[in-house]
Amino acid sequence: MNYLATVSYNGARFHGFERQPHLRTIQGSLEKALSQLCGKPTLIKGAGRTDAGVHALAQRFSFQTDEIKDTGAFLFALNRLLPSDIVVKAVEAVPDSFDARHSSCGKVYCYKFSYGERDPLQKETRAQLERRNFDPAAFKKALRYFVGTHNFQNFTTKPDDVDGFLRHIEAIDVQLDEATKTGEVTFKGNGFMTYMVRLIMGCAFKAALGKIQPEEIPALIAASPRHIVAFKAPAEGLYLVEVLYAKRS
Repeated sequence: MNYLATVSYNGARFHGFERQPHLRTIQGSLEKALSQLCGKPTLIKGAGRTDAGVHALAQRFSFQTDEIKDTGAFLFALNRLLPSDIVVKAVEAVPDSFDARHSSCGKVYCYKFSYGERDPLQKETRAQLERRNFDPAAFKKALRYFVGTHNFQNFTTKPDDVDGFLRHIEAIDVQLDEATKTGEVTFKGNGFMTYMVRLIMGCAFKAALGKIQPEEIPALIAASPRHIVAFKAPAEGLYLVEVLYAKRS
C-alpha cells in the first residue's frame, strides 16, 4: 500500500534531506528506520530536498509497505527507531498514484532571524545578523518585489529547469518584533528551487542593512545573461512549514 507521512526535524546536525553515502541525512535516517520496522528495504519519496542545516515543521514523504493496521502503534515504533531530532507526526493511506513530491501544488516556507543581541540558545534555529542598523521599511520593500510570477534564474544555483526557472510566489508575509529585534518571513508559492528562499532573504537583508537599495532588486531579478546573486542567508533560519496538495476526493 501507498502511504503519505508528515515529518518534523531539526536539521542542524544533518547534511540535508537527500540520501548521501556515509553522511547523516533525513532521508537516510527515515529509510533506515522504516526498513527496520517494515522488515524489508523501504525507500521514500520526499516533497522537497532541504539543505544542510535547514529545518522542517511538516515536510511530507510517501512510501510503500504492507497494510498498516494500527497507525498509532506504527508511529510509536517508528519514532523509537529514529534519532531524537526527527519525529514522524502522522501517516495516512493514499492512492497508488499519489507521489509526495510530484502531487504537490505548492509549499510554505518561513525564515526566522534576529537583528538584535545574539542569543546562543537559538544559534541553530534562528539566523542572527551581526549588524544592528536594520531598516524595517527597506526590508519590507525589498521583499515586495519578489511577489508574483518571475524568472528566478538569478536566485537559484539550479543549473537548468524544465519550467524555465519560472515560479509564482503568491504571498510573502513579514512579521517584525521591534521589542525583541526578531523577525519571521513566510513565503507561499507553487515551488521553490535550490537556495531560492535563502538567496531572496540574503538580498532583502542587504537592503535592510543599506548594502543595496530596494529599487535595485527588479534589475537583479531581470539580469540577463544569468547572474546568480551572491547574497545567501544562513541555513539555520529556514523552515519548510507545509507542503500543499489539491484536495483529494
